Amino acid sequence: MLSGYLARFGGAMMGVSIIAMLSARRGSYGLAGAISAVGLIGMALAGPLIGRLIDRRGQRRVALPLALVSVAVLSGLLVATWRGAPAWLLVVGALGNAVMPQVGTLVRSRWAHLLAGDPRALHTANSFEQVAEESCFMLGPALGGALATMVFPEAGLLLAVTLYAVGTVGLTLQTATEPPVHEAGEHHTGRAWRAPGLLVLAVTLALTGAIFGSMDVVALAFAEEHHAKELGGVALGCFAGGSLVGALLYGAIPVTGAIARRLRWGTLAMFLLLLPVLAVDHVWTFAAVVLVAGSAIAPTLITSTMLAQRLVPPSQINEGMTIVMTGMLLGVSSGSFLGGAAVEAWGASEAFAVPVGAGAVAFGLALVFGGRVIRGEQRALERWAAPA
Repeated sequence: MLSGYLARFGGAMMGVSIIAMLSARRGSYGLAGAISAVGLIGMALAGPLIGRLIDRRGQRRVALPLALVSVAVLSGLLVATWRGAPAWLLVVGALGNAVMPQVGTLVRSRWAHLLAGDPRALHTANSFEQVAEESCFMLGPALGGALATMVFPEAGLLLAVTLYAVGTVGLTLQTATEPPVHEAGEHHTGRAWRAPGLLVLAVTLALTGAIFGSMDVVALAFAEEHHAKELGGVALGCFAGGSLVGALLYGAIPVTGAIARRLRWGTLAMFLLLLPVLAVDHVWTFAAVVLVAGSAIAPTLITSTMLAQRLVPPSQINEGMTIVMTGMLLGVSSGSFLGGAAVEAWGASEAFAVPVGAGAVAFGLALVFGGRVIRGEQRALERWAAPA
């Protein structure tokens, strides 16, 4: 879906574009990370409510108007930064992220509807979507950072908002693939977050998001510290490029029954492959290390999104996936803040302890609480007659 890709490409550019724009105009990575975190926290808090509304009223009726509001507010952030507005006004502008529909969830729910009853095809579709998203995260941050540093500070965010607007409008107007709205009697009264194992997935992805969020800030600061600021976005692109390769390889693994046990192996690989960043001393060395480390990210993300689709009833699929992806957004925002604070306090090289620490905790969580996800998946496969 080209429209979905354009929207996600714009979304992938936004984080680095906002950080690069604010750090260039205000001269503080701490402030840039904090304001970026505010926007992502707003999205995380509103996300599950938006997902629930979409399940009940449909993508076009809910996501389209909210996307237009988000674009308008983020455009205000761009203008406010350019005009030198006070920090509190920039925080208000960053809240445009709060009502931004999560396009990845919209697209995946369409695949879940179109491929219901065919787990192999759905696994392939989810892997394809992860490849598409990783290509966005490979190219988007690099382009956003390059535009902000080489053209003018607001250039990256300007293009990001434009692509997001065009893509989201195009996607939501495609009614042929939109999942149907379930009748009132088909809705389950319980909240999706109560599904056994779903919150474990959300927290696991929050920690995965913390890796992304802290890397966004620390990588740019590390490149600047080594007098190669223009290579920061390129290094982040390598991180996403590794994840893209991981998605391609993981997509080739056939789905056979339950998949929850894969979560522990994915988080273990994610942690172990991140460890070498603590010893890097050059931007190109860093790029090579994260290229390899990124390959372990995609399996965790793909497994988590597939499990989210399985753990909740069909009438709550948008809400369930939004909760899981909201966990990731909370992690990204927390990681951005902690990464910026660590850079200010310790310096860029030492600040790599933030993403490595997040990887360690993610593995620990999967090790201790992974059983809840396994039991939740088995119960859901039996109760909702999900494909095994």
